[in-house]
Amino acid sequence: MKELSVYNLEFPAYADILEITGYKFKRITDYMTAFAGLQHIIDVSGGEFPIRPVTGTHQKTAIAEVPEIEEGAILPWASKSKVTKLQDILLFLTLFTGRNVFALKPNEEKYPLRPDPRGHFWGGQFRLSEIRDVKWRHKQTRELKTEEEMKGTPTFDYDYLDMGLEKTIHLVLETISSKDWRAKYGTGYFIFTFRQIVKQENIEQAFLLSWTLWEHFFTLHYRYWLDDKSIGQINSDKKIAFILHYYFGQEINDFARGRIRRLSKARNRLVHFGPIPENVSFGEIEMFIRLTEQLMAIVFGLDPSNALNSFDRLQSFLKGKDIELPEF
Repeated sequence: MKELSVYNLEFPAYADILEITGYKFKRITDYMTAFAGLQHIIDVSGGEFPIRPVTGTHQKTAIAEVPEIEEGAILPWASKSKVTKLQDILLFLTLFTGRNVFALKPNEEKYPLRPDPRGHFWGGQFRLSEIRDVKWRHKQTRELKTEEEMKGTPTFDYDYLDMGLEKTIHLVLETISSKDWRAKYGTGYFIFTFRQIVKQENIEQAFLLSWTLWEHFFTLHYRYWLDDKSIGQINSDKKIAFILHYYFGQEINDFARGRIRRLSKARNRLVHFGPIPENVSFGEIEMFIRLTEQLMAIVFGLDPSNALNSFDRLQSFLKGKDIELPEF
């Protein structure tokens, strides 16, 4: 069986193996040291390992066992060589763990690494949309029990495992392969745009890419009965209003349309002149990016997390209230 070295894959706590559509990802022997060498921003205690802030760098954290017969990729990768489903899996591991996850063949590890080793600033609310799949594992026997089976049982002899990452990526891959999903969303090229959004360090660039994504979704919905020229002539604020109604259930009245137009003008000014106008706050820009994270969760068939209150802030925004940056 072919094996590849996998970099920057952060496993769920106490999970030694992830099995995703025939690929098996196993922790390396000294995973604790490799994990500590990744970038970490804050102190965390009480988990599997203590976490200390460190700039960090790329770390080999796993070995991937590759099936003898690999299926082709689902997503429209640009490479002319044959791309397998492994690349799709690595992309979703990147989106759901907040780190650039990639795999190398043995002869490729000697070359300089090009991906950014830092954790992603954006995408946190999207990652919290992951399905929960809780198991309890006995520390000595390694017997697994469900939450239902653990009722009334003391937990100090058990480790808490959430295998939702594995289950979520299974579901997403199945979803984007389905006939109905592809009829609605095409090849899923916009997923590559979302990957770029979560990697941005600059809030303005993340906002511009998010806006592009929303307009792309509008096109996907109207491409069957409007030609490209007609779609291009529709004002962007109307496209955003459609997405807010279709995906977020918002009733858009005239006052709300004015609020959306103000945000649209800010986007246009940013593209053509540089600075965001003073009548638009960074809180509103941040809200829009977080709504994009929820939008992507919805598109993948997940229950979108509202942990950062972007949906509540959207309703306040449409009613004319000031939106400030959240305090973390």
